[in-house]
Amino acid sequence: MKICRKCLMMDTRPRLHFNENGICAACEWNEIKKKEIDWEKRYKELKNLCETIRGKQQYDCIVPVSGGKDSTYVADKMKNEFGLNVLTVTIAPPLETTLIQNNLENFLEHGYDHIKVTPNPVIAQEINKRAFVEQGRPLLSFTSCVQAVMFRFAVDFKIPLIMFGEEGETEYGGSTEMRYVPYYDVDYAIKVYMEGNNLKNLLGGKYSEREMSFWTFPDKEKMRETGFKVGHWSYYEDWDPYKHYEFARDHYGMQISNGRNVGTYTDFGQLDTPIYELHTYMMYLKFGFGRANQDACIDIRKGRLSREDAIEIVNKFDGEYPKESIPLFLDYFKMSKEEFDAVLDRHANKELFEKVNGIWAPKFTIE
Repeated sequence: MKICRKCLMMDTRPRLHFNENGICAACEWNEIKKKEIDWEKRYKELKNLCETIRGKQQYDCIVPVSGGKDSTYVADKMKNEFGLNVLTVTIAPPLETTLIQNNLENFLEHGYDHIKVTPNPVIAQEINKRAFVEQGRPLLSFTSCVQAVMFRFAVDFKIPLIMFGEEGETEYGGSTEMRYVPYYDVDYAIKVYMEGNNLKNLLGGKYSEREMSFWTFPDKEKMRETGFKVGHWSYYEDWDPYKHYEFARDHYGMQISNGRNVGTYTDFGQLDTPIYELHTYMMYLKFGFGRANQDACIDIRKGRLSREDAIEIVNKFDGEYPKESIPLFLDYFKMSKEEFDAVLDRHANKELFEKVNGIWAPKFTIE
């Protein structure tokens, strides 16, 4: 297992490459952003785009929002800086927290049109359970809807632009194909964000096309006719989650967790659902890095944390077993503890982990 010489990201991360100096793609990109990217030029490109689409339809832009820091920041920019009539859209996550509901209400009170989509919870649960058992991905329904619904609404409402937050592959390490490309299409969304999954097939054709509409993309010909663009804010401005949190806190009254989040040292991100704790724990078991590692890598690149301090933090918090939320998971997935543990056992990387007192423990240390 190789660890980046600048941050702590591992070569087990899907689609991540290291250069000849042992630097991961995310850190490599971080240096490129500082030295080579003309952010002013990119910002002007977005401004010009907004000027061409403004006022042509009822809504100029869709921004997916949760009430969290990043979507709050992006929606505010698109509305108040670029003067677009923004339609904000929320996908209700499973086991949605009161905290994120309150943050969303605070956000909307600042003046946004909004649609909240609650996909059929029975189908959503079946997708999440099947994906958890077979792929170790307990939030596949939610993450798929966040993509598919936005594409569908762009077609249905003839909205010319969808603006997501960060392009995670570029920012955190993975595919590099979107570094210099402002927009992506449905094929990229399926390949990267949905990991190639066809959710109708995942459930064995149990549900009809109409019942699965929130998990499937519109007809490609209809998308071509609408001609909408799908982009990420991180293409136009250097992405900084903590800056977004400060903005959302100061301008929208965003509230955070009471204490650090499970598996990390931070308290301001991914507040939507406790299932995110399981999502990052499964990531840890499969690849050897979890929530604390991801957060620390961001802070290292932003100069807020030294690599030496990050090593201590990651060894302390990464891969923390989400003990308090286990009863919630068992109830949601309708599983016994034995069945749940069997799923963890199935997906744990045996080259990286061994069972100690019933819990998977790393054979490695971060150094």
